[in-house]
Formats: sequence, C-alpha cells, structure tokens
Amino acid sequence: MSTWWKKTSDLDDDQKKVISLPKEGDHLVLGPAGCGKTNLLLLRATFLAKAGVTNITVLTFGRVLKEFLVAGSTHYPFSSDKIQTYLQWGASLLALNGVAFDASGEFGEVRIRLLEGLKVVAALKKNINVLDCILLDEAQDYSAEEIEVISCFADQIYAVGDDRQRVTSAKGGLNALEAKCGEPVVLKKHYRNGIKICRVADGIRNEIDSEEGMEATSKYNEQDFESSVIPHSGLALADQVAAAIPEIETQLFAYPDETIGVLCPKQEDATRVAALLLSSKVKDQVQTQNFAGGYAAFEPNKRVIVTTIISAKGLEFRAVHLLGMERISRFRDLQKNLAFTGVTRAKTSLRIYYDKSIPGYLEKGILALHEASTSDPTLDDLFA
Repeated sequence: MSTWWKKTSDLDDDQKKVISLPKEGDHLVLGPAGCGKTNLLLLRATFLAKAGVTNITVLTFGRVLKEFLVAGSTHYPFSSDKIQTYLQWGASLLALNGVAFDASGEFGEVRIRLLEGLKVVAALKKNINVLDCILLDEAQDYSAEEIEVISCFADQIYAVGDDRQRVTSAKGGLNALEAKCGEPVVLKKHYRNGIKICRVADGIRNEIDSEEGMEATSKYNEQDFESSVIPHSGLALADQVAAAIPEIETQLFAYPDETIGVLCPKQEDATRVAALLLSSKVKDQVQTQNFAGGYAAFEPNKRVIVTTIISAKGLEFRAVHLLGMERISRFRDLQKNLAFTGVTRAKTSLRIYYDKSIPGYLEKGILALHEASTSDPTLDDLFA
C-alpha cells in the first residue's frame, strides 16, 4: 500500500469501517505499525469535513510527523493549518486566553507548564475554546491527565494509537481514552513491513511465531519487494555512515520517488551522521529533521531523511538505516519500544549498525531470521 491512499479500493474492509464510524461520539482506534492509523485519522478528518463538521484539528505529538502530514495534505480537502503539534495547539490556545506560557527549556519541562496552563483555560469553561472534534495521533504518548484536559476542548475525540510504540515516559493516555470512548476498535492486519522486518520486530517483543505477532498479521507483498535485514557490527559511528552510503546510493536508484530513513536513537549521533552525509556523494539527496536551529518543511526532492527514531515516529520509509544502535539501551524502560518503533519504520530494507554490542532482545530479533540454520555449539566452539 502506498503512503497516501487515493481511492476506496486502497482500503480493506476494516479500514473502511474505521473511517465511517458514527459521526457523533468519541472513538479510539488501536492497531500495529503499518495498519494505516495516521492515514485513517486524516481520512476521518476528511469524512467529518465533508459531513459539515469543520471546526476540527489534527494533533500530532511530534513536529516531524506534523511536517510530513502537511507535505501530504494536498491529498485531503482541508487546510494544512488544521494539522498542528500538541505544543503548537496548546500554546496558541493559551495565548488566545491571555495565559502566559514559557516555551523555552527542555521539552519535559515545557510539557508540564503547558498542561498547567491548559488546566487554567479549561477551568474558564468558555464555549469559544471548544472544537467540534480533536483528532489525536500517537495517543499512546500522552498522559492520562493530558488526555483529560485535551478532552475539555472538544465535543468529540477521535484517537489512534499503539502502546507498543510509546516512546515517552507519560503513561495512561490510552486507558483514559478507553474510559472516555468505550471499547476501542482494533485493527490487526498491517501492510507496511516485510516479513523479515516483522520477524525482527517480533524478536524485540519476544513474540516470535506468535499468532498475535507482526509476522503473523502482516499482509505485506513480498513478491513486489522482497524484504531484507542486514546487521553491521563492530563499526564506529563514522564507519557506520561509510558502510551505509553505498547502500543508500543503490536504494536511491532502486526505489525511485521513495524515501530512505537514516535514524539514530540519540540526537547527537543523528547530528553527526547528518554532517557526514551532507559531505558525501549523496549530499544533494539529504534533508535533516528535528535538529538544533529549528524544523523545516519536508523537501520532496530530497529523499534521504536524517532524524532520531523518536522524531520518525509515524513515518515510513522504503529503506531504513538504524545507526548508533549500541546506544539504544540508554533509554532504559523505553528502549524496547524505541527499538520496535525504529525497526517498523522500514517497509522493505532494514540495516542495523552498531559498534561493540546491542541489547539481547534486539540480537534475538536478528538471530530469528536465521533460526533454522542455527545449531548448538560444540564444546570446542566454546573455546574458539
């Protein structure tokens, strides 16, 4: 399936039902990576707009996803200014109500101040602040308290999410939405990730060969693009970039008009990787997102997108290069979700680069690709 659906036949029956849920009421849609949640959210916004429900906003958690959706908003009959980040929307609402707000500093601190300000505005109970519908993407990354406050500013909530992709420390958002919306609509089938990529993702979550795993529920067409996963170990970061460049050159040729993601767990690594790529043979195809100095609109003629895994959440690429993955463990309790999110950004080609070692759960996913050929070591092997 393509990134942007253009006709009814692009959707399966479950996806059609999700878009056409009753116009009234609150709705929560859950589903795995690649099931089309974000696309369905935008089609739901289209459904509402064409049904006369026009006072709406689409909220993304991250700025990179927002810019990506704006770039694709020409496919939808509503203006791109209806797509905002949670921070943008909240700061604007505070300003309209004369509530002071300091947006400087670490995001975690800004997020706390934003929530407190929104509580003040919610307590005013002004009808002018209330939208017909807020459509909420990546709902798993909100806290229960944030969901409760956001809900004060909408007659209806339509949210999509997947707890396996929660990459912030906030918890309880999906539980709060389920309490508000009732039984969620659950999508099981997904189309983005090739079978080998699914197998790595299942290894991360200890769901190899599970009926509920990504591999078992994948509808990816391997005949069109056979999937592949290759690890590259024992490389310092600069050497990881050097190893990635020839593959990126080949992929730019092999996958015309499709994007390639170069993702790192840590921001400082992504910054360094970007600098190296911008002085390489592929420099004319490179764009960066979520770096110091602000965000930029997506440039469709530059198909190599360098960013962090967190910032790439909600995006998809024909090929993904995960660099600096030895640092994934620094995210502690969120590391498995972050690794899962990074892996499932890839449709067809996944390359994983690291220096000395990666966590056992990620190794397990990679080894699962070659499970059938793995035999027990001999005693002599132990001393080799």
